Amino acid sequence: MAQQVRIKRTTLATPAIDDPERRTIQVEYVAGELPPHFVFIPEKEWTKEREAELIKADMKKRLTTTEETLTI
Repeated sequence: MAQQVRIKRTTLATPAIDDPERRTIQVEYVAGELPPHFVFIPEKEWTKEREAELIKADMKKRLTTTEETLTI
């Protein structure tokens, strides 16, 4: 079953020496009980499909990562 994800996109200017006009899209997403998280996609590579692919991969990684408690 597909999970609903709320997203907010922001375009960031990220100039580089070889590409002074370079831009990156910052995608903030919130899914279910997970706290908000960000993925970054170069503007030239952005598509809705690529965005969904990156969010799914990031969510999978976050859900399978074990949590560790440290006592200091």
